[in-house]
Amino acid sequence: MNFERLTTTEFIVLIIVAIEVLIVFSALFALLFMRRRSIGREQRYDRARRELSDLMPQLTEEEGDQAHLRVVAIVRALGPDSGRRLLTELAEFVTLDHARPLARVFIESGFGAVSAAAARRQAWERNRCIREARALADPADVLNSLVRDTLRDVRLSAFEALCGLGRAQEGLVSLAAIAKDGRLARTRVIDALAATDPMPVEDLAEASRTGDADLRLIAVGALGRSQVEGALELVIHAVTDEDVEVRIEALRGLAELDEPEALPAVLRALTDEFWEVRSAAVSTAAKLGGDGAAQPIAKLLDDPAEWVRHNAALALTRCDAQGTAALREAAARGNENASSALAEHRLATEGA
Repeated sequence: MNFERLTTTEFIVLIIVAIEVLIVFSALFALLFMRRRSIGREQRYDRARRELSDLMPQLTEEEGDQAHLRVVAIVRALGPDSGRRLLTELAEFVTLDHARPLARVFIESGFGAVSAAAARRQAWERNRCIREARALADPADVLNSLVRDTLRDVRLSAFEALCGLGRAQEGLVSLAAIAKDGRLARTRVIDALAATDPMPVEDLAEASRTGDADLRLIAVGALGRSQVEGALELVIHAVTDEDVEVRIEALRGLAELDEPEALPAVLRALTDEFWEVRSAAVSTAAKLGGDGAAQPIAKLLDDPAEWVRHNAALALTRCDAQGTAALREAAARGNENASSALAEHRLATEGA
C-alpha cells in the first residue's frame, strides 16, 4: 500500500481501524488469560476439596493434630474467599458435632476476623456470613448482630440460623420486628421455632398472651407444631383468640398435637362467626373426634359458605360409620357436597 497517496482523512480512518483491531486482540488475550486463571483456580479448589474430604475423618480422631495442621495449610493457601467457601460447603454435609473441627480450622486460618468484617458490609456478604455461621456453628459470632439487621431478609435468615443451632432464645430479640415482615416471614419463623431444640417454651407462652396478634400467631403456630410439654393448654386457649388468623392457626396446631382432650374447644369453633375458622375446625374435629364428631360436623353441610360445606363433607369421610351415614342422609336430601364426597370416598375405598 502506498501511504503517500492516502488523503489525510483516509490515513486517520486507517489508524482508527488499526487501533480497533489492536483493542479487539488485546481483549481476546485478556479474556483467554482470565479464563485460564479461573480454570486454574477452580482446579486448585477441587484438589483442595478432595484432599480435605479425605482428611476429615482424621480430624475427629484423638491424634488428629497432623491432619489438622495440613487442613489449615490447605485452606490458607486457597485464600480467605475460597477457603471460607470450602469449609462452609464441607460443613453443610455433616452434623454440627462433625463440623466443629472445621470451625476450629476456620478460626485458626484467620477467617473469623474476615467474616466479622464482612458481616458489616453489603447484604449478599451478610447473607454469606449467615450461611457459614449456620454450617460451622457461628465460629465468628456474627449471628447475634445480624439477627438485629435492618434488612428483613438478613435478620430472618439469621433468626433461622440461630434456631438451627439451638439458640432460638437469642433470636427472640428480633421476633417482634420479624413478625411485621409479612405472612411468609411469619411462616418461616414458625417452622424454625417448631424445629429448634431447646424450644423457648416460656417465652413463647408469654408471646401467646401479648397484645400483638402477629406475635400470638407465631407463638401459637410454633407451640402447636412442637409436641413439647405444656403446649396443648396454650393452643386450646388460642382457639378463642380475638384474632381470626390466630384462631385458625390454633386449630391447625391442635390437629398436629392430636390430643382428644382438645375436641370440646374444636367443636365450639364449628359455630365461629367467621367461615374461615369453621372451615379449619371441621378437619381438626374429624381427626380428633372420629365418630363422635360426625353429627356436629354434619350440621355444616348446610353452611352458608361453600368452602365450609365442601370441607365438612370431606371431613365426614374420615369420621368412620357415623360420618358415612351422615353423608348418605344429606345426599338423599340433594346435598351436592355430600354426594360428591360419598362418590370420592367410594372410589378411594374400592381402589384400596
